Amino acid sequence: MNKSRRPKPAARPVVVPKPCRPPFPSIRGVRSIHVARSPDGRDALVIKLAPHYNIVITGGAKPAVAMSYTHHGFVAEACELNGPLEQVINVVRQHLPHLSVD
Repeated sequence: MNKSRRPKPAARPVVVPKPCRPPFPSIRGVRSIHVARSPDGRDALVIKLAPHYNIVITGGAKPAVAMSYTHHGFVAEACELNGPLEQVINVVRQHLPHLSVD
């Protein structure tokens, strides 16, 4: 057997970050926070609030906020003044003023 031959190094495993506990104890109700990468290469911050409640914030040229409960929810772009996200906030302020925060 030829000792000068070295075995091929094993392929490096793909490291996928695991969801973590919230970094701050003051964030009550948050079950996990992690960064996910979509198939098209965009990163998204995924915040899991409860088994069926999520908030997903995506970056890129047109950042967006998505809020969902199981399979119901909405996505609103957050890249311009008076854009979809601001319009959603204004509807909530108008129809549910007790939820409004300034």
